[in-house]
Amino acid sequence: MRRSRLIWQVFLSILVVSLTSIFATGIIARAALSSAFEAYLVAAPTHMGAVQGHGMGRVFIGVAEQTFMSGVDRGIVLSAIVAVGFAAVAALFLARYLTRPLGRLTAGAKAVAAGNLEHRVEVAGPGEVEDLADAFNEMASSLQAGEDLRRRMVSDVAHELRNPVAALRAQAEAVAEGILPMDEHRIASIVEDLAHLSRVIEDLQELSTAESGGVRYNREQFDMCELARREVERGSLMTGGGVSMDVACDGGSLLVEADAFRIAQVLRNLLGNAARHTQEGSITVRVERIECWIRVAVEDTGEGIAAADLPHIFERFYRADTARATSTGGTGLGLAISKHVIEDQGGAVFAASTEGVGSIIGFSLPMCAESITTV
Repeated sequence: MRRSRLIWQVFLSILVVSLTSIFATGIIARAALSSAFEAYLVAAPTHMGAVQGHGMGRVFIGVAEQTFMSGVDRGIVLSAIVAVGFAAVAALFLARYLTRPLGRLTAGAKAVAAGNLEHRVEVAGPGEVEDLADAFNEMASSLQAGEDLRRRMVSDVAHELRNPVAALRAQAEAVAEGILPMDEHRIASIVEDLAHLSRVIEDLQELSTAESGGVRYNREQFDMCELARREVERGSLMTGGGVSMDVACDGGSLLVEADAFRIAQVLRNLLGNAARHTQEGSITVRVERIECWIRVAVEDTGEGIAAADLPHIFERFYRADTARATSTGGTGLGLAISKHVIEDQGGAVFAASTEGVGSIIGFSLPMCAESITTV
């Protein structure tokens, strides 16, 4: 109903403008033709010669002018009727041309409101209407991306919590039925499963905060080499006797401005990930400056990552070896959190690996204002 009113409003607006133009043109044309006709008769010697001396010149001009102007009036009226007809048809087509895209946008908005977030509109119309359609499609895409993210999160959480919850339930039922004794080993197993659940919940909360842009960063200048040495010293406690861990720093110190606490958290995640997948060999944190960037790479001689898995390692809950992931203490969220922390501070993450040889996973942070977001 509202769209119909808009069509008629546009139609009547165009028609009124057309009629006004025709009316104004008729008045101006009539006045101009009247003056021109009288001047023509006065200047015409043959016509004036026929009436001079008889006092009929002015009468002749008046009668001739009335006859001529009557014809002009009829011509103007006929032209106006034809022009109004054409204007009405043109106005109707133009009104439909302008309002048809709006009708499609209205239908699209109703479809999206009804839950069909995949709906997109394609309209052909004035540039402003096409811009509006593009903005609508971008809005629908953003809503769809948010909904997809929510669904994936729910699915991932359900999948991730299913195994430890099932293990806890099985142990509790077995103890309740007297199948398993409630000894120190059983208690330790339950505590381990509960600790894993707690880590998953904490990481989920942190990832959710990062994805929503709710993390507040306390930027300060610090020495990346010193931070790497401190985290390697802490991380050495996580490795077995057959794995060495050290730092290779390009120069005595490399200053960067970022959130030191968050960067330490990222480095801790990378070291923990390397330690879980390196049974023997070495883990090296390499810190170097490349133009206006500080590049931090955690290199290990572990089992490596398959080429098919490598593009996905920064996705939430993605694990190349799902059978070992829980037993090694990983939640599948550390690298996803690290990616958000680094990118939020203008940096970029990277990964390279050869299966059976080792992996290089790290990040780059800008040192200069003109730095771009990739290296």
